Amino acid sequence: MLSPKFPFDGNQIVLTSDRVTLHSKNDGVFLFGKGMVALSSTQTINLDANEKILLDCQKIELGHRAEKLGQPILLGTSFIDNMILLLQSLQEAGSLLSSVNESNSATSFINISNAGNTIYSTTSRLMDILESKDSPQNPLSKVTFSR
Repeated sequence: MLSPKFPFDGNQIVLTSDRVTLHSKNDGVFLFGKGMVALSSTQTINLDANEKILLDCQKIELGHRAEKLGQPILLGTSFIDNMILLLQSLQEAGSLLSSVNESNSATSFINISNAGNTIYSTTSRLMDILESKDSPQNPLSKVTFSR
């Protein structure tokens, strides 16, 4: 992270007032900085928009040194897809296990075995997805980190 140099020995503009307002009547307001653009406040920084706020970069850290000290954000759609797969597998296994009874032990043993295979194959597949950081189904963000 770049930090501003103090004291600064180049050309600069300093505006000091009780309040500074920049307003664009018909288009936008642009701030550019070769090394950085800093927004700083002793209290609050507000970002408000009627439609969306777009952050676009290689890494987004929510919190100081979040990539190093924090955790990746969970990707909702990938997580839900994996959770649905697991729950469907458990529902199928539960259905098979609920049909187990003493009167038909051969069918019951087959249902128990099928339920075990269902749970084992699904959990193995999900473990492979979660252990592989490069899997497109892995629900961890590769860009956004928080702490």
